[in-house]
Amino acid sequence: MNWKVFFTRSLVVATFIGAVIGFAMALSLEKIDELTSTDAFCSNSCHMMTDYVAYEPSYVNSPHRTTYTGIQAGCADCHIPDGLLAATWTHTISGIKDTWSLLANDFSTREKWNKHRTKMAYQVRDRMLENDSENCRSCHEQDALKPKRARGVRRHELAQQNNVTCIACHYNLVHEQIAPRAEFLRISGALLPVTE
Repeated sequence: MNWKVFFTRSLVVATFIGAVIGFAMALSLEKIDELTSTDAFCSNSCHMMTDYVAYEPSYVNSPHRTTYTGIQAGCADCHIPDGLLAATWTHTISGIKDTWSLLANDFSTREKWNKHRTKMAYQVRDRMLENDSENCRSCHEQDALKPKRARGVRRHELAQQNNVTCIACHYNLVHEQIAPRAEFLRISGALLPVTE
């Protein structure tokens, strides 16, 4: 037996099998990401989303859900990054954290849910601050934004000049109003002075 030929053939076969398995896994991950990024999945995957978030007026009537253009931002547009690997990682880590939270906490009533809501809002805001509002920027082009009021125009100019990220000012656009922490405002640069 020629070991060199055997080794070469084995390597080719193993590479081919690995490529087929890798391709199948990539397709599977893409499909899983597609299915778990829908509003139907997010809104109905657990009773907290159904009971306390997905159908609450602050979300349903938010600027991201009721635009004159008919374009609606979905849950994943704000909470899941673009790209298969980043999306898969986020789904996995968030899924583990959410499952642990369900096991460790009692969310059986709105009052019990609301006890945790502020902390959860802070976590999402902090994550968006860390990634420079990456998900906002995947839909909104900073230079194309045209605020209607002079104050908004000036705020956007200052934000661009000082590298202030979207979430620093737009922290209550979609969900129930929750006041930001003073530390968040300080770190984010949202407290820049505005002159009209």
